[in-house]
Amino acid sequence: MYKREMTGRFKYCPLILFLVILPVCASLHAETAVRDSSVLEIAHHIWHNRFDSAIAGAKAIIESEPDNPLGYFLLGTIYQTISEEYRTDRFRDEVSAELDRAVDLADIRKDVESENPAWHFISGAAHGYRALHRAFHGDWWGAFKDGFGCTSNLERALELDSTFYDAWMGLGAYHYYRTQKAKDFLWLPFVSDQREQGIAEIKKAIANGFLATYNARESLMRIYFEEGRYEDAASLADSLNRHIPNDPYCLLYFSRSLAELGRLDEAEIKLRELKVAWKESPYYDPIGLYEAELVTARIFFMDGDSELARRIVDKILSEKELADNNAYFSETFNKAREFSKQFR
Repeated sequence: MYKREMTGRFKYCPLILFLVILPVCASLHAETAVRDSSVLEIAHHIWHNRFDSAIAGAKAIIESEPDNPLGYFLLGTIYQTISEEYRTDRFRDEVSAELDRAVDLADIRKDVESENPAWHFISGAAHGYRALHRAFHGDWWGAFKDGFGCTSNLERALELDSTFYDAWMGLGAYHYYRTQKAKDFLWLPFVSDQREQGIAEIKKAIANGFLATYNARESLMRIYFEEGRYEDAASLADSLNRHIPNDPYCLLYFSRSLAELGRLDEAEIKLRELKVAWKESPYYDPIGLYEAELVTARIFFMDGDSELARRIVDKILSEKELADNNAYFSETFNKAREFSKQFR
């Protein structure tokens, strides 16, 4: 009797154990999602310039989930952010390799799960960052193709899930900068001015985004500067600087905006803070410092010291060979050459 009761009770044990173990195993093998808390933590590390921690987090995802495009996307964008912050091109190859891998893997996953917005988002965002990287390094045809890959995928992600607000940052940047590059042709009937549309879309990411809220603010700050809206750029830079002091990207555009507003003493203060922030970082690139020197020349020129401004600009122009290995210096060199025309 005892044996029959025990047999009756335990004949369901394998099924019960299976039902208990199944969700545990599934959770162990579940992939990290775009809006996972661990990904938000990586984003916070990026915002606060804790790049070593951000890189470690992205590499941990790659190591444990080698088929997940998310880790490669994060790592590529981290290297690109470092490059922008410190005006360095030492991670040029890493940016390309990681974003290439992210695009390839995301496109494979889209074929299997075409209704999953995450794969469209990662593919679109990776295309967008790669477009910026390619354009900055002179590959305009590659950037052009990536632009279409960016918008088509991000739009599809929003069709599938309208709460993927981070996608608006990529769409907004694309619409704004596409207009910027085509501004000489806006008189043509088939070329429209989408700058305001782009700004409005970036503001959507600022208001509702999960990962891109801070990045979108920085993007808007730069757009305000390029639009000549220096008060808006300085105001936004001040807000960002209060939230995250000593952020190099913010300080660069803060000092440039203040200079354009004629607030030269304040611009010099922010420029000194920028140089300290650069030099104290392990990612400091001495070549990138020329960008700050160009702003210094601009301040001297506006303050009436044309001779000192000219000497700084001449020094930058004498280093032309540096442009071969650093696209950021190449940009600085071109701006210095344009600025030098004011001395004639």
